[in-house]
Amino acid sequence: MADSLIQSFHRHLHACGMAPSTQERYVSCILRMIAFAGVPGKGLTSQRAYDHLVDQSNRLGLSASWYNIQFVAIVRWFEFREQSLELKGLRPQRRPLRPPRALRIDQVKTLLAAVRDNRYRLVFSLLYATGMRLGEAIALRVADISRDEPLIRIELQKGGDSRHVLLSPTLRDQLRRYWLSYRPSDHFFERRPLVDTRPLHPSTLQQAFRVARETVHLEETATIHSLRNSFATHSLRAGVDVVTVQRLMGHRTLFSTMRYLTPDMAGINPISIDLLARLEPSATKTTVQETVGAGAKEVRS
Repeated sequence: MADSLIQSFHRHLHACGMAPSTQERYVSCILRMIAFAGVPGKGLTSQRAYDHLVDQSNRLGLSASWYNIQFVAIVRWFEFREQSLELKGLRPQRRPLRPPRALRIDQVKTLLAAVRDNRYRLVFSLLYATGMRLGEAIALRVADISRDEPLIRIELQKGGDSRHVLLSPTLRDQLRRYWLSYRPSDHFFERRPLVDTRPLHPSTLQQAFRVARETVHLEETATIHSLRNSFATHSLRAGVDVVTVQRLMGHRTLFSTMRYLTPDMAGINPISIDLLARLEPSATKTTVQETVGAGAKEVRS
């Protein structure tokens, strides 16, 4: 019965349009609460949910973000069960408003150079150059890369919407050389070109990133997502306006993008949105105005 109920909850989250990773987190949170309460899922009450959240909030080292994920998961669970929920005034915890962690330009350059597999290095370069999420890069198809415009279309992103990201000259050249070598026909990054055409698995790339990170002695706080954060931070430092970065990142609210702003960014003149070219001093640089202007219409659509 418990497994059936959890499976139904999982299907419910999927029907709500949540990202697969979010579905998994919420299901994991409910299983954790069931284990804490020592009762089947159907026996969970407001009191047991309250006790569980109080226990979690008093655990040392538990971040506000993780507590809030559990909080929302519990709310979703009780909505799904059509049960009332009384948490006696408990609320999501306030998270400190600090800029997301980003790597320095020299750290990005050193990290990419330490990636042994050329395919994995290209995926990481793509994340840094466009601000894509890992899941979006893995799902990239050959047809998503425009032949005529400096754009890459992301069909499904977090929240189920689509958007465009900018394709810089340096990245276009790298993607073209990859395509000429492996000739993918559908998914751009295949597990084993011409043998296993399924897209690369996230764990494969995460392991490759960990190896490269340890090779160059970066802190453990540096993750694949740090490349997306670095795109936003470095683009803003290069003079790209915050609204454009919001659209490129796929943020629903401007507030999410403004978290990347720091006081030292005021008054910066546009330099380059071709972030990969900045890792190669001899490469030709494209100005923000030129690149953004070429794809402005599509990005705003």
